[in-house]
Amino acid sequence: MKKIIILSLLISFYCNSQNKQCIDKDIRIEYLSDIDKLIKSKYICDNSFETFGKDRLDKCKVLFCDKNYKVISDQYKTRILIDKKLKLNFAIVCILPDFKIRKETPNSLYLLDDKLMPVYSVSMSGEKNYHVYKYEYINGNIITKKAIDKESHNINIDKLTYKEIVLLVSKIKQKFTFKKEKDSFDNYFYDVPLWTEGYR
Repeated sequence: MKKIIILSLLISFYCNSQNKQCIDKDIRIEYLSDIDKLIKSKYICDNSFETFGKDRLDKCKVLFCDKNYKVISDQYKTRILIDKKLKLNFAIVCILPDFKIRKETPNSLYLLDDKLMPVYSVSMSGEKNYHVYKYEYINGNIITKKAIDKESHNINIDKLTYKEIVLLVSKIKQKFTFKKEKDSFDNYFYDVPLWTEGYR
């Protein structure tokens, strides 16, 4: 009798562990718009999401998760793409909550740290054109710096392939030169991610 109970428990444990394993759904991202393909598959092997104690992240919901990617929505104008293989976290912010591509107003892209705070962005940040920005968090203040390289101006992430975006991230981190902006964001954003406000 004991052997039967132990065997049943082992089978139950094995089945549960199998359910929690994330498989590769073999959905490849060529452009950021392909995130829709991930979401439409409705596959979620892990719906956990760490809010890091930030109230503004409580509304976030996992829409997709497999072995390679996790997609999260703030249920408004932002989607978070976590690339597990490359260990990259992105926030894609749309001008409207429909995520359609618009020629005049491309989506903005934030590169996030492990706690989903922006460290770089390709955005307007209050200006007319798109630029590359860097964000530093020092002594309770958020400091904004803008890249001065010619290549950093007027980037349309909607037209870039995902491979090109990954290459751009490498250039931003290693090659771009940044100059401190006179104005920056309110210190409120020292703890609250900019993308939660839909900043473009």
